[in-house]
Amino acid sequence: MNIGVHEFWSFMLVLTRVLGLFMTAPVFGTRSTPPRVKIALGGLIAYALMPQLEAHVGAAPSNVLSLIGQLAGETVLGVCLGMMAQLLISALEMAGHYIDTQMGFGMINILNPLSEHQTSTMGQFLQQLGTVIFLILGGHLFLIRTLANSFATIAPGGAHFGGDLMAMPAKIATDMLLVAFKVAAPAAAVLLAVDVAFGVIARTMPQMNIMVVGLPLKIIVGMATMAILLPAVAAVVSSLLPQIGGSMTTLLQAAR
Repeated sequence: MNIGVHEFWSFMLVLTRVLGLFMTAPVFGTRSTPPRVKIALGGLIAYALMPQLEAHVGAAPSNVLSLIGQLAGETVLGVCLGMMAQLLISALEMAGHYIDTQMGFGMINILNPLSEHQTSTMGQFLQQLGTVIFLILGGHLFLIRTLANSFATIAPGGAHFGGDLMAMPAKIATDMLLVAFKVAAPAAAVLLAVDVAFGVIARTMPQMNIMVVGLPLKIIVGMATMAILLPAVAAVVSSLLPQIGGSMTTLLQAAR
């Protein structure tokens, strides 16, 4: 089968956007996913999408700089789309780190095998729990579907980033803090009540060693609270899918 220049150029534009998303998106962008699997899956998706998008792709650039610029633009767009999803999932790790600080686990850090950086115990647990729930809810299929729909908004090679991109970092930070607050607030409120109770006890019973009694009790209360709140955490993660879709839509509108 002969492959023309236009077909190959269309395939490369689609492939670079797909691989850009796979570099940073949840599940696909983790280090536990082998690069060969990412490239093979990306090539398969690009090959499936290319026949529908070929007619919307312009002619291949006649100079190297324009060619590199269009490929780089597609890669950056895919990376940004993946980061929209990854940062909101990472908000669970932020919430877990705050809960660990309140429980007394703030000084204990372990190596996260998915991201290869140190994180708190509860932060790693919540991030992995969120990833599992994300997969159960079909989040990986949602990302692929959103990626395919992105070509209807911005044709291959049409990313110019000429929209209002200045508001995107503020929106991402706001969404991250909101998700982290929803997850951490109940446990933080319970642990704050425990701190207040120990403060009263320390004033009324100064002979009691609050540090010896309080630290194990706070750990037990914190773990029990998180166990009770697991269904609520699952509900927060399930609500992330439409939020991720909205953030991706906003980014696509800004990149037109």
